[in-house]
Amino acid sequence: MKRRLVVTAVVAIIAIALGTAATRTHRIVDLTDHDTLTLTDQTNAVLDRLPRRVTVTAFVRREEPGRVEAVALLARYRDETSRFVWRVVDPDDAPGEVARLGVDPVFGGVALASGTKTQLASAATEQDLTAALARLTNTAVPEVCVTTGQGEDALRSARALLERGGYRTTSLDLLSTPTVPDRCAAVVLAGPTAPLTADALAALATWTAADGKMLVLADPAASADVDLAPVLTPLGLGITRGLVFEGDSEAVVAGDVTSPVVRSYSSGHPVVRRLAPTYFPGVQGIDVVDDKQTVSGLTVSRLADTSETSYLETAPASSGFDPTQDRPGPVTVVAAADRSRNTGTRIARTRVVVIGDADFASDRFLGQAGNAALFTRSVEWLTAGEDVAAITPNLGPERMLGLTDARVTYARAVTAGVIPALFLLAGAMVWAARRNR
Repeated sequence: MKRRLVVTAVVAIIAIALGTAATRTHRIVDLTDHDTLTLTDQTNAVLDRLPRRVTVTAFVRREEPGRVEAVALLARYRDETSRFVWRVVDPDDAPGEVARLGVDPVFGGVALASGTKTQLASAATEQDLTAALARLTNTAVPEVCVTTGQGEDALRSARALLERGGYRTTSLDLLSTPTVPDRCAAVVLAGPTAPLTADALAALATWTAADGKMLVLADPAASADVDLAPVLTPLGLGITRGLVFEGDSEAVVAGDVTSPVVRSYSSGHPVVRRLAPTYFPGVQGIDVVDDKQTVSGLTVSRLADTSETSYLETAPASSGFDPTQDRPGPVTVVAAADRSRNTGTRIARTRVVVIGDADFASDRFLGQAGNAALFTRSVEWLTAGEDVAAITPNLGPERMLGLTDARVTYARAVTAGVIPALFLLAGAMVWAARRNR
């Protein structure tokens, strides 16, 4: 009897100890094939460097399919550090918070606040969240240099938007001083309408060759003598002079077929992921020269295309599509290049985004559709530090279910014939058994 009591007491003590340890220990074991439920090393490094508490508010509607994934991802961040505090809010329930934090009221987003600083992420994905965290905790102020001297747009509203986001903007007169200072985190070539001097072109080519970052706004209204090939060709990009005519009546503004609304994006790229439709009041085509990615370390991406019913008119003075000269749609109007190389001590990286229009970022059109987001995201992607530039979330491969006609027929036969027949057979057997009793 005593022995049973002792054994029972020991078992009870062990059970209590295990239960207490389980409630005080929170550990998740990721058993997925590609660690899809584990944050990357780059994200963990950024979280380890958080100097203070960061409050994260994700605005995701209740009915959105990505809400569950957003909650799970934010919880994984919280598991890594107690300085990461998060909540998920339906933007329709908190319009005041949406306005206060500057989040898009239609497409939502994520606001990260720490002290007096705030950063926005377009979506609750690891790449976007970690990049925003890195910007939020970065003590250095990145400087964006906007070119002048060749008839460029002043981009006052766009520059003010960047400054509100924690950047410093300065003017860079390549006509009087054809050099790019090392202090520039990125250069914005703001739609030059006059030809660049040979020295200015050489300065930009040298800048990109030396791991510089640049946003090129190439406007169709520019002089035909504006030639950026020395800068863009080594990065697998080019510009086709002309004007896009949009044939989809639902993708134009006020019936203007030369002002397309773009909705087709490369969803995997950070610049355009979950981006609202963008509006281009006159846009030309961007060439992806190195479409087969043959240059070592170079990745070229088509980011935005017009509709299939559009075409690029190479002689805008004439009317109608000429298959011998014009390019049928869809026409690429935004593209990006990312070239990296290992120097032995670090990863050197060149990044360029080319957009076939400058007016979309002008004071008049910046606030329309997703134009402001396209401009700021381009700059954010260009200036992302190397600690987050190469983040590739642990995503498993897509496992597609390929069904041939024979397999479809077989599946229909099984679901519509065999399985119901089994239920009928089972019912008949039960009926027969009860009848014979």
